[in-house]
Amino acid sequence: MEELLNKNVLELGEALRRKEISSVELTTFYLERIRKYDGELRSYLRVTGDLALEMARAADEKLRRGEGEGLTGIPLGIKDILCMTNIETTCASQILKGFIAPYDATVIRRMKGSGFVNLGRLNMDEFAMGSSTENSSFQVTKNPWDLERIPGGSSGGSAAAVAAGLCVAALGTDTGGSIRQPAGLCGTVGLKPTYGRISRYGLVAFASSLDQIGPLTRSVKDCAAVLQVIAGHDPMDSTSIPQPVPDYLSFIGRDVKGLRVGIPREYFIEGMEEDVKGSVESAIKVFERNGAS
Repeated sequence: MEELLNKNVLELGEALRRKEISSVELTTFYLERIRKYDGELRSYLRVTGDLALEMARAADEKLRRGEGEGLTGIPLGIKDILCMTNIETTCASQILKGFIAPYDATVIRRMKGSGFVNLGRLNMDEFAMGSSTENSSFQVTKNPWDLERIPGGSSGGSAAAVAAGLCVAALGTDTGGSIRQPAGLCGTVGLKPTYGRISRYGLVAFASSLDQIGPLTRSVKDCAAVLQVIAGHDPMDSTSIPQPVPDYLSFIGRDVKGLRVGIPREYFIEGMEEDVKGSVESAIKVFERNGAS
């Protein structure tokens, strides 16, 4: 079963539709990994095992009817800042302990419509105010590559869980780097989408003019697959953009020749570690070699 960790969202979806594996089996595999490894990592605040298996059985029935699409049967983790019915939403704060939202956030509603499986609530800095996931009022999340180091934040639980293979992908939120920074520290893909592309309805706000919801994944292709499901106009969010959603997956592998890439001067700061500087410069050279300027 460990080979499942090497499959992306699209490959897992295809395996589910071909009945090579069931969502219940896939979900059980991830729940077992959480049980085995998260005691030390502490990426999850609450693991919703019974609910996950219930959602997996519903996904298998949907697949049996030939109705599977998008994220049907795929086990994901959710940052504890997005409202969900029947599950606590605490924002990693004792203040909200026991709070259960009366409605689902729009992104959750869309993922439920696609048939995703919710493995549980992922740790974060309290009310998203931090960049290390040490400021949760419940527990400190570790970096799966080195347990003596931080995973970043505030979506550190999401990044750590994805990097450790404790979910296929996860949702996080980003105000001033809270998806991108932990993604960088944990070696995952993290995207802060364009403002208004994803509805913020049901997100517990930090700074509503900056907050965005986005995916943390193991690959760009997975990021596109999740974004395809959660993006789109929502009349419940007045800042949501009333524009059609592009086919993000069609962009994968597209030539970058002729593109102009901006490099912020602030990336190269005094005291920057040489390894980090070298990684950024290597990424720039990849674009140059492929025809970007």
